[in-house]
Amino acid sequence: MSEIASVVRMNQAKEAINKRESFELRRIEENKQKQINQAKSKSDEQIEKIEKDYQVAVKKEMNEAEIKLTKVRNSWTKRIDEENSRYEKMLEDLKTEHNQRMEENKLNNEQVIAKQENKLKEYLDNAREKYEEEKAKLEA
Repeated sequence: MSEIASVVRMNQAKEAINKRESFELRRIEENKQKQINQAKSKSDEQIEKIEKDYQVAVKKEMNEAEIKLTKVRNSWTKRIDEENSRYEKMLEDLKTEHNQRMEENKLNNEQVIAKQENKLKEYLDNAREKYEEEKAKLEA
């Protein structure tokens, strides 16, 4: 019986050792799982922070780009307005100059026509006088 008792004690000792080892493995596994969960949580927090920082940076860049675009649009709008007013003034000046030239040409043409009429009148008067003289000579 002592052999049986020693086998029973050995088996009990093995079971105790197995239980301790199981318990130790479970404890180690729980610790590892806890460490993994902590690392995962920390990693998730860092990822969230990075994503948030990225979104903030993107929004900041978008706002800055929008401000720059607005400034450029405003400056170009101002420039376009200036150019439009400059071209309108130029066009007005050209129209005024054109009208002045047309008036000068009209006046010159009227003077030329008047001279031509005077020359024609003189020619006709001279021709009439010659005709009258020739007529008077023939009648006499």
